[in-house]
Amino acid sequence: MNSTRFLAVGAAAVLAAGVAAGAAEQAPTVPHPAAEMAQLKPFEGSFACTGQADASPFGSAHATASKVHTHGALGGFWVSGMVVETKTAATPRPMEGMFHMTFDPGKKQFVMLWVDNGGGWSQETSPGWNGDTMVWTGEGSMDGKTFASRDTFTKKGAETLEHAWELQLNGTWTPLGHETCTAAAPAAHHMMKH
Repeated sequence: MNSTRFLAVGAAAVLAAGVAAGAAEQAPTVPHPAAEMAQLKPFEGSFACTGQADASPFGSAHATASKVHTHGALGGFWVSGMVVETKTAATPRPMEGMFHMTFDPGKKQFVMLWVDNGGGWSQETSPGWNGDTMVWTGEGSMDGKTFASRDTFTKKGAETLEHAWELQLNGTWTPLGHETCTAAAPAAHHMMKH
């Protein structure tokens, strides 16, 4: 090998080593769920919910009953749940919906996404718990119309959550319903691990 070729190969090796070292220094860190995700633990588990849907432009007042199953998902970055309403004479086409909650570390707020079997959806945010109450506000769509939405959760002991939901109709917050959700069993509250 002549000296010119040897120098070129040597320079390429040094350059490759420098690029590799630079890449190692700039390797992306493995993301970890935000510590604030612990605030969503009260939502995890299996719950039985009973309550009341209020009379509104979307339907008449009636008693409600549903099952909620929620767990940590996607490496602990999300809490995901399924809500299935019980079929009754007042609810011949029971509501089913899915929700996903997380913490956005960039915006320093919690985010909740909702979709349901009526084509409805919502996206809400919350600053977190204020005492035993967590209020989510945002925007939702139902029957092709978009509304400001608000969901309020209140802890009632270690195993019970109260939930009220509202939409802003004609500039006024209008209650659509409320329910009390109780953990199916003490162990069920945290049975699903991240």
